[in-house]
Amino acid sequence: MNAIGLLHRLGPTDLRNIRRDPILLWALVLPLVVAVLLRWGVPILGGWLRVRVAFDLAPYHPLIVGSYVLVGPSIVGFIGGFLLLDERDDRILDAIRVTPVSINSLLTYRLGVPLIFGSLMTVVGYRVIDLVALPVTSLIVSTALAACSGPILALLLAGFADNKVSGFAVTKLFSAVSNFALVAWFLPMPWQLAAGVVPAYWPMKVVWQTAVEGPWMGYALAGLAVNGLAIAALLRRFRAVLSR
Repeated sequence: MNAIGLLHRLGPTDLRNIRRDPILLWALVLPLVVAVLLRWGVPILGGWLRVRVAFDLAPYHPLIVGSYVLVGPSIVGFIGGFLLLDERDDRILDAIRVTPVSINSLLTYRLGVPLIFGSLMTVVGYRVIDLVALPVTSLIVSTALAACSGPILALLLAGFADNKVSGFAVTKLFSAVSNFALVAWFLPMPWQLAAGVVPAYWPMKVVWQTAVEGPWMGYALAGLAVNGLAIAALLRRFRAVLSR
């Protein structure tokens, strides 16, 4: 059975599991909630800062939008990772090995859904926020790079978390490391590239470059390589865990 067949078979079950878990259900709508808050909150905050301390928040809009592109994929990856973690702990993945469903098909489904759904949520959220005008091309590229955060987080949870408690710890660590990339905004080049070891840096860098009408394709290609290597390494780790 391929990934499309799994979507038809497992999709309704996954939705039921998400509805039963308040944390996962809240996580599913959180990206759009954040987008709405940013759309109304940033202009209000910007006006307040301008009046109170004569500080212009507008130059920092690319930083805000760049950080937001990671929210949707990370949340979807969080959901997919916990579902994969449950399947691993319940020995469902072991049982799948003796069925017509291959592990590769299951991984394609589990990682592909966060990738696609995270991308859609990012585009919708970007349109809701409406703080920075991005050309369609760079929006698609930055969204695609940011969407890699979904599979990365899902594989981190499935490969390193022993249970849901440690899964939350892994998620917090992932968020902390991803937020480190935000520091790069305040660093001059080439020191800023030190944050390039963090996959989350590259989609943000594409947004930042586009906002100032700078070249961004080289950063997009570098981001593709870094995110691809991260996913490949985490896939190897996950397979090693399954073979124990």
